[in-house]
Amino acid sequence: MPDTATLQARLDELLRIAKSNERKQENFQQYELALLNSSSLQELLSIVLDQHKERFQLSEVTLLMYDPEYELQRLVQAEHTTPPWPGQLLFTDSAHLVNQHFSPQQKPRLQKYSPHQHAYLFPNQDELGSVALLPLVRQNMLIGSLNLGSRNENRFQGQIGTLFLEHLAAVVSACIENTRLQEHIKLVGLRDPLTGINNRRFFDQRLKEEASRAKRYDRPLSCLFLDIDFFKRINDQYGHQAGDKVLKQVSSMLNDRLRQTDVLARFGGEEFVILLPDTDQGDAVEIAEQIRERIDRARFVIPSGKSVNVTLSIGLAVLHPQNHINDAKQLLSAADQAVYAAKLSGRNRVKQAH
Repeated sequence: MPDTATLQARLDELLRIAKSNERKQENFQQYELALLNSSSLQELLSIVLDQHKERFQLSEVTLLMYDPEYELQRLVQAEHTTPPWPGQLLFTDSAHLVNQHFSPQQKPRLQKYSPHQHAYLFPNQDELGSVALLPLVRQNMLIGSLNLGSRNENRFQGQIGTLFLEHLAAVVSACIENTRLQEHIKLVGLRDPLTGINNRRFFDQRLKEEASRAKRYDRPLSCLFLDIDFFKRINDQYGHQAGDKVLKQVSSMLNDRLRQTDVLARFGGEEFVILLPDTDQGDAVEIAEQIRERIDRARFVIPSGKSVNVTLSIGLAVLHPQNHINDAKQLLSAADQAVYAAKLSGRNRVKQAH
């Protein structure tokens, strides 16, 4: 029979393992709660790509998303001026690229790191020892893979810990789908359904934010109010489908001209508004004239196959005490009055608020 010291040593080892497992379980529960409580795609991605590596002592964590419609990329880019998490957040429009790593059962794969097989999943790592590839599945469809890398060759092997990893994959999959839907609903609520650009509700929010920022940092903020001339004639003569086609083409041309920091929105009907942060009156006039001339030169093809000419009247106002324009409401009102003056003075021109 084992002596008392041996039994005590075994008992101590069992208690140590139990405490270690308890700490691991508590750590995972905290992580799981953070995932489930994430309120945005941005927050969720930060938890998965930043916190996960530190919390579970990994060398690298990457996320490959199957995104054939570029929906997730658009949602992510809406929050960032440059691609976030370079080398960690990966997208593909190839289902095969995701499917090739998983069997039909869509179970986690734990194996030694292979540069040939895994380099594109871990672009910034070439010294990994072992990896765990977790399939992200929603409604029996692979939507991506969560990829965990360790420099320790024995960290991920065989089927050790696969039940835990399966649970983790299910939680991450559900959270990604949930936040994607939330962001999509939010985005749809701020988009004009016809043209796909921002709507008035979005513009009103940004106008307040940009006006506050301009005043706080004493920076210029210009506003353009644009109205398509004689738009009713297009609808009356060629039908509303033709009018819709013109609105889509105009909005696309306006969007192509602007910087990432500028804000374009459909204000209503045939009216558009543009916010130009950090843009003084001289530069704003130049931008407005370029827009007006570009639209004037273009030919807009309507569903019947005919092409029509379109012009814009543009009103311009700048947030500045010298102009007696001191807040967001006054800025928009001044630009609106200026476009009305452009209409009265012959259309197809830019008028500045005074």
